[in-house]
Amino acid sequence: MKRFTQVVCAAWLLAGCASGGSVGIGGVGIGGGGGSSGVGVGLSFPVGGSTSTADSGQADCDGDVYRVQPRYPEQAAAQNYSGRVTVSFNVKLNGRAADYEAAGDKPFFDETKRAVMRSCWPAGVRQNLVASYQNGKTAIWVENSLSGTP
Repeated sequence: MKRFTQVVCAAWLLAGCASGGSVGIGGVGIGGGGGSSGVGVGLSFPVGGSTSTADSGQADCDGDVYRVQPRYPEQAAAQNYSGRVTVSFNVKLNGRAADYEAAGDKPFFDETKRAVMRSCWPAGVRQNLVASYQNGKTAIWVENSLSGTP
């Protein structure tokens, strides 16, 4: 029975490692009487590194600051469609965007959000930007006249 338990525990640990999740180790149980109640004691830790991730699934920026340029959506480019998206968002202490809001031309919403979420921003500074999509070719960040932010 002891060998079976060791094999099951090893398989469980490996499954946790493969999924990148947390793995519990320890599992000392203190039970009493005829019931199934008891107190469990254990230790858990992340497997596969200690890099924390933001809500978007991206790693912390670790002080880096950069903007990812939006890509021109293929369908809008094929139709030579131009537009603008105005975005505003807060920046968490890890440099990632939160509380994202957008207004403008909907064909460009997804790509603009993707660029914002993949960028690293100055920590704790609210951003107000405009993504401009022109002539089916260029997609750039431009100054938002309301915020004075480039």
